[in-house]
Amino acid sequence: MRAIIFFICTFFVGFAQASFYVEGDLVKPIELQDQFENEIGVNANTQVLLFSRNMKGGDIIKEALETLSADEKFDSAKQVYVADVSGMPSLIAKFVAIPQMKGLPFPIGLDREGEATKMLPGEKDKATLIQLENFKIVGVEIFDSSESLLKAL
Repeated sequence: MRAIIFFICTFFVGFAQASFYVEGDLVKPIELQDQFENEIGVNANTQVLLFSRNMKGGDIIKEALETLSADEKFDSAKQVYVADVSGMPSLIAKFVAIPQMKGLPFPIGLDREGEATKMLPGEKDKATLIQLENFKIVGVEIFDSSESLLKAL
C-alpha cells in the first residue's frame, strides 16, 4: 500500500513541477492568430521569438519594436512576437486591447487561452527574447526595459 501511495505522489509531483523551456530544448510549432485574425506562428524559419506574459511585458516589446529604424525593421519571416492575453478579460481584449493593437506596425500572435505559450519562459512584468535555430532554443534573455531589449535586437 505504501508503495502505491509513494508512486502516486511521485507521479503527481512531476506534474506540479512542470517547468518552462530552457536553452537546448526544442520548441513545438506554435500557430495563433494575430490582431488582424491572420495566421502567425513559430516555425523552422523563426530565429527570434519575443514573448510577453502580461501587459507590462507587452509594453516593453511594443516600445522596442516601435523604436526600430527603417533599416532595422521587424522581419516577420524570422522574428515572431507572441503575447499571452489569456489573463485579460475577454470584453477588454475584444473592445479595447485588440483594436489598439491593430494600429501597431507589426503582427502579434495572440494566445487567448494561454495553452500555446504555457511552456515559454517569462517573468511577470518583463519581456522575453528567445533565440531559435530550427526550433531549438539557443538563448533566452529576460528584459525589464525597452532600451535593453532594443540593444539585443
